Amino acid sequence: LLLMQAVKKGAVVSIADFKGGVDFSSVWHERCRMCFDEDRLIELLTELVEELERRKVLFREQGCPNLDEYNKRTGKALQRYIFACDEVAEVLDKTGLTKEQKEKVNLIESRLSVIARQGRAFGVHLILATQRPDANILSGQIRNNMDCRVCGRADNVLSQIILDSTAAAEQIPKDTAGRFLLYDGTVFQVYLINENSL
Repeated sequence: LLLMQAVKKGAVVSIADFKGGVDFSSVWHERCRMCFDEDRLIELLTELVEELERRKVLFREQGCPNLDEYNKRTGKALQRYIFACDEVAEVLDKTGLTKEQKEKVNLIESRLSVIARQGRAFGVHLILATQRPDANILSGQIRNNMDCRVCGRADNVLSQIILDSTAAAEQIPKDTAGRFLLYDGTVFQVYLINENSL
């Protein structure tokens, strides 16, 4: 739903999905940049970091603190960039990897960390989803710089990792689909989407 809204609002959306994109119908492949392997992911994240650095210079030259202010002041329409990872634990888990594979994961983690720390003001955003939010997999630096956390059905441990509280375990019934808890305590129900409306 978040990605669909981003596409509809004209953002450049990139999706990393190491299951080969099978969960995304053809309309997503047409409207978004899809990424299915580590090498392409490193390229994509490097491009986003380079765009972030380019925007730093532009904003500094105009004396603008963020994307909205820059677009307003210059009359330009720089797009927002959204990078979404469908299962970030698949990407960042170093268990059983060779030295070369670990180096690739470190590169990916480093790029994600830069975007998490600096991207918001410059219109470069992350949406990282995981079904197993292991504290050892998603580094504290990335986790602490994600300004919005959302949790679905979860036990006490997972809720604690995601929200720093057990609220999701307490407030979302185990038999309820599509209900989520926002970091600020807001409970909300998502709706079923028609992907053909993209």
